Amino acid sequence: MSNHPQSLMDLACPQGVERIDSITAGYQAYQVLRAALELGLFDWLAENGPGCREEITTALKLNGMFTRSFLQALVDLGFLTCKGEKYRLTELARDFLVRRSPCYQGDLFLSTARPDSWWNNFKDTLTVIKPPEQDFDAVPTPNFIKALAQRSLRGELQAVTRSIVAWEGFRGARTLLDLGGGHGFYAIALCQVNPNLRAVVFDKPHIIACTREFIRQYGLEDRVIVQGGDACSEEWGGGYDIVLISHLLYKYRKELAAFIGKAFTALKPGGLLACNHWFCAPGCGSEGDGLRELDRSIHSFGHPLCHMKEFNNLLATTGFSLWQLLDVPSAYGMAKLHLAVKKGLASTKAMMPGSCSACC
Repeated sequence: MSNHPQSLMDLACPQGVERIDSITAGYQAYQVLRAALELGLFDWLAENGPGCREEITTALKLNGMFTRSFLQALVDLGFLTCKGEKYRLTELARDFLVRRSPCYQGDLFLSTARPDSWWNNFKDTLTVIKPPEQDFDAVPTPNFIKALAQRSLRGELQAVTRSIVAWEGFRGARTLLDLGGGHGFYAIALCQVNPNLRAVVFDKPHIIACTREFIRQYGLEDRVIVQGGDACSEEWGGGYDIVLISHLLYKYRKELAAFIGKAFTALKPGGLLACNHWFCAPGCGSEGDGLRELDRSIHSFGHPLCHMKEFNNLLATTGFSLWQLLDVPSAYGMAKLHLAVKKGLASTKAMMPGSCSACC
């Protein structure tokens, strides 16, 4: 091997550098859309109608030197059109980027780059041995709850609530507990279908102001209430027809038996437990999409639940009869929805599912 420096004139750049450029361009596109959301561009156009470059520059207090290319980038990305020097929202932008749209996704999009996002300093996320100790009322943040709400609207909430509505006891149900419900969308959706249903959304005390705002937006303040507390250490009340637990149990894997036992106690005889969570792929192997798997891992406290067969046995030994086990499409692949009916008396011999030594 020669010790002489490489001749720069003769250096042939290998194929494939465009792949790196495309990743950089993706980051730049994210920043363009992030700026448009934070500046309120889409809301301004929705309220004021099409605007020319000068009007937008003045309204948003932009540096005019950048406005043309900024708006053109949004045209290229498919969020604006330009006709006769007037910029208009596309259907894509109206559906997902205008705050008053029922399918608004802006908070979810922005959540990736927020200071408290695990993606924001991903090197630190990869090297931390265990999650940092955080005060009980420090997480989740209201912005995180808003992002969860918007993500649920992509089909998961609809699939879960339709499955619950299909239960033969739903029309006669009068009380629902949405445990760790955060945004309260599951409770809101089910109360919209059943006019006789009343719901309690149980979550951390610092969350409930955000929950109340969602409830107010849907006009259900008289039927959906919030209760602040610690789901692990406090009682949940009793006499419920339905108990719903969605994506809460990952951080309580070692207390699953206690949680399922408390759900049993909270339900009336014949009541329904609806439990919606991600489980490991067979053998805890990869499902083939590394980025999505990483994102799911971040949002499930490092790992989904393990051993679905043992979880099913836990339900049975606690005193539940599994009515249905359904696949539910989510942003991170299929979740499993357990719909189980309370039968008999609570067992004192409920066995807690173990963890996978390969991944936990």
